[in-house]
Formats: sequence, C-alpha cells, structure tokens
Amino acid sequence: MSNISLFYKFTGIIILLFTLKACGDADQSETAIPTVTTGIQDDGCLPEAMIGRLVIEEAMTGPLKRSLNLPGNIEVNKDRVYRVMPTAGGIITDVHVRTGDRVNRGQVLATVQSPDIAAFKRDIRAAKAEKNMAEQNLNLARSMFESGVYSRRDLLKAESDLEKIISEIDRLREEQKVLGIEEGQTAYTIRAPQSGFIVERNINPGTAMNPDNGHAFKISDLRDVWVIANVSETDIGNIRIGDTVSIQTLAFQDKTFEGIIVRMSNTIDPNRRTMEAIVELPNPDFFLKPGMFANIDLNASENEIYTSIPSRALIFDNNEYFVVVYEDPCNVEIRKVEIKRRNGERTYLTSGVEAGESVISNRHILVYNQLIANQ
Repeated sequence: MSNISLFYKFTGIIILLFTLKACGDADQSETAIPTVTTGIQDDGCLPEAMIGRLVIEEAMTGPLKRSLNLPGNIEVNKDRVYRVMPTAGGIITDVHVRTGDRVNRGQVLATVQSPDIAAFKRDIRAAKAEKNMAEQNLNLARSMFESGVYSRRDLLKAESDLEKIISEIDRLREEQKVLGIEEGQTAYTIRAPQSGFIVERNINPGTAMNPDNGHAFKISDLRDVWVIANVSETDIGNIRIGDTVSIQTLAFQDKTFEGIIVRMSNTIDPNRRTMEAIVELPNPDFFLKPGMFANIDLNASENEIYTSIPSRALIFDNNEYFVVVYEDPCNVEIRKVEIKRRNGERTYLTSGVEAGESVISNRHILVYNQLIANQ
C-alpha cells in the first residue's frame, strides 16, 4: 500500500472521531440540568427538596434547669487561717520554716531577739524582790499582832500586800510562757498556734518586728479549701447558695471534686464584671493547692416545669424572639415566644410553643424570611 493511501485512511479516521465527539457534546448540551427549588411554593407548602435539608425538633416539658461552666481558682479557706503575730518587738534572728511547710501545733517558727525581754526580766526580778519584802513584813506583822502591838487590820493589810505581789508574779510567768521566753535567755520564740501548712511568710532574718507591724506567718490546715468561682454579670441569676458543683483542675484532670456554694459576694468586680461565688471543698488528701486554676460545672434543677426548645431554633428580630413551628409541609408558621431562661443548648419558654409541637432548628432563618416575604 502506498504512503498516499495510508495518509488518506488516517485522515479519515481523525475526521470520524471529531464528528463523534461533536455529536456527543451536542447531546450533552441538550440534556436538562436538574434544579432544586428552595423557596416556598405557590400553594404555600415547603418543597420536598427543602424539607430534606431541615432539622425539625420537638418541644419538651421538664424541670427548669440551670447549667453553668465557670472559671475559678483554689484558695485557702479564710475561715480556717491562723495569723501568727509577734508578741513583742525585736529583731528576727532565725526563721525555721518556709512557705508550704507543714507544721505542728507548738512548733518553733522563728526566734526574736527583743529589747523588751530585758525589761520584762527586770520586772520579774523586781516582783520577786517585792515578794521577799512582803513575806518579811507579813512575818513581822504576825509577830507584832501576837504581842498585841499590831491590830488585826495591820495583819490583814500585810497578807493582802503579799497576795497582790504573788498575783503579779503569776501574771508575769504566764506572760513569759506566752512569749516563749526561757530562763536565762534574752530572746523569745514564735510558735505555731495550730497544726497546718505555712501559706504565707512575711519575715526573714534581720527583719524588725513589733505587734503593730502585722502578722509574721499565716497557717491553714488545708483539710478543706475554697474554690473562688468567677460568675459573669449575666449569669448571676442562675446561681444559688447551696448549689452542688463539680470541679476539675488542670493538675488532676482524671479527678472530679464535689463541693457546695456556701456564699456569694454582694459586689461586682468593676474591671472583669464578675461576682465571686465561694465553694467549700473537702481536701482530705491535700490534692488541691492554693493558686491552682479550676473549672466549675453547675447543673441544677428547680421544681418549676416549663416547655423547652433547642436554643438554636430561636430567631431574634426587631428586639423580639421568634420560632418557626412546623406541623407538615403545608402548615408552617412563625410564632413569637417569651423566654424564661436560656440554659446552654435548651431555652425555656413561658409562651409561644406547646409541648409536643415541632420547631425548625436548621435553615429556619431562610424559612422565616420567606414566610415574612409571602405575608
């Protein structure tokens, strides 16, 4: 076969292929592209294609619930904090504990070199000298009374003088015990008034202290702690004293702690716009440390029964709330609702929707706008 014949055959095949492709394109261009109607039909019904894309949920009745998730932090129970004060002025010579240390009642926390100790000891020595003199005077008074020189009144006065001095010495010895002054020393010790943990230390060796300067230490037993929950201004109405809450921390994410709200602040933080709610939490194993961050969950039910709908079904328009109530494709209407409380995913209503009715909770704004347009 000649090259010319092969050329004509090859050219014919190419022309045939282009012809077939052109016919195929023509057929495709004549095929109708299906369309989906998303608007309300002329008869007022929702098209089937649109209904398939809607989420329709039923309104339910149940107890009014309060659910909150609040940030917070662990603090010492301020009702169980002991402030350790210096009992006399002086210079701190030794501090035997650090913040976080566990201490026992009576344990020495610090030593104070005090000029007041010298004056105190002078008072004791003077009182003892007066006691010796009073004892001698009493012995003399008894002798003179027996010989008839002193009257009974003189004898009673000598006895009274001795009793007063003995009482003063007893007072000084009790003060010596309170101050922690030992015989022969010119310093006194600060001791723990209660077992617990040192949660604050305000002194170091060389610090000049006196009772007017404030406390040297704070001690808390940490067997129970406070969780300070920060309640936003909009959530204050959803929290009550006595509510039980669940608490989790970053340090112990696998543990959940249960506590009770024992008090609430009566003031608002002007910067954060939050109010403090205090949860009292048992801490027998000392897992919880002051300063930890906490996550507080509140879930409480009240005795009142209300109809509730999914919160996402609400439509806010012109400062009012509406929902789209669905009965069937041809019975869809807009209703205004009155809200009792919004609680996360559920909203409780006082009017507008009855239990058992259904509302559209997805693409409901599209339906709402079309119903408004058709009015």
